[in-house]
Amino acid sequence: MKRPLFVSASTAAFVTALAFLSACHDPLPVPRIDKPTLDGWAQPYQGVQGLKVHAFRTGAVRGVEAAAFAGGSWTTRMAMGAWAFVIEHPTHGLIVFDTGLSDRARTEPEHFVGWLGTKLAVLDVPEHAALGEQMKAAGLDPGDVHLVVLSHLHFDHTGGIAAFPNAKVAVAAAEKNWAETGARRIDFVDTDSLVGMARWQTIDYAAEKPLATFVASHDFFGDGSVIGLDLAGHTPGNQGLLVRTPEAPILFTGDAAWTEKSWRWTARPISAYSMPLWWENIWRINKFAMLEPRLVVVPGHDDLAVASIGIASFIHHQPPGAGR
Repeated sequence: MKRPLFVSASTAAFVTALAFLSACHDPLPVPRIDKPTLDGWAQPYQGVQGLKVHAFRTGAVRGVEAAAFAGGSWTTRMAMGAWAFVIEHPTHGLIVFDTGLSDRARTEPEHFVGWLGTKLAVLDVPEHAALGEQMKAAGLDPGDVHLVVLSHLHFDHTGGIAAFPNAKVAVAAAEKNWAETGARRIDFVDTDSLVGMARWQTIDYAAEKPLATFVASHDFFGDGSVIGLDLAGHTPGNQGLLVRTPEAPILFTGDAAWTEKSWRWTARPISAYSMPLWWENIWRINKFAMLEPRLVVVPGHDDLAVASIGIASFIHHQPPGAGR
């Protein structure tokens, strides 16, 4: 099979450092949301009985707050957990949303962020934290996963993908095209973790229908249980995933929102592929949360937000070494 032209991440940290120094943070107006109602979203809410979500922390990226948020502190340090989620569907089996960090990020961090990146941030990856290994320990067979949905193609979301060589990998068409053609500003795409995947499903959100406050959605099974959402901005094709658990709808944002602060208080990241797109979609998340009181929002890297989810169908798994 022809090797995809995924872009190397070797210069990413240097470009990021330049972005820190040169980023312009002019005020952005509150966007007009053309569809401020719950378009196509039925109320009262009805979830899918038997649907469960398993949460696994595969490590973290540790750095200063200023590297995450515009105007953040250069002395306050923060840890951004690298989360992976396994959806246990009563009729469609096991589905994975994002795969977290790889074990290689522990042993060879420069491969992912470059030499300078290792000075700006630390990749904290415990032994035995890879998603596939944690799933086996939890009694979930990676071989039973037939669909992996990636929010986007940055290495801290694709690191565990090798555990699912026979699964179909779903990604936004705009994201895959961006990674393959090399049209990038800041690139953290890891070539090695992606070239072995044989089955890709690319979603053209430009041809999809709106849902709730969002401009485009993709119903993976046609039953409304697991729905992709166009949340571009952080990268050209960042997508979220909306899952209808019995108790509440759960919206996984990918990196549209790094933390709860990102979406609830519209805290701007230090950089984004398209800041206007990010800004619009963060407000769409915010508006959805206003209109759907049961909504649970799970940001891409917020340990406290994940820990605070207290519904029976959301199962927290202790990472390796926890409690020692």
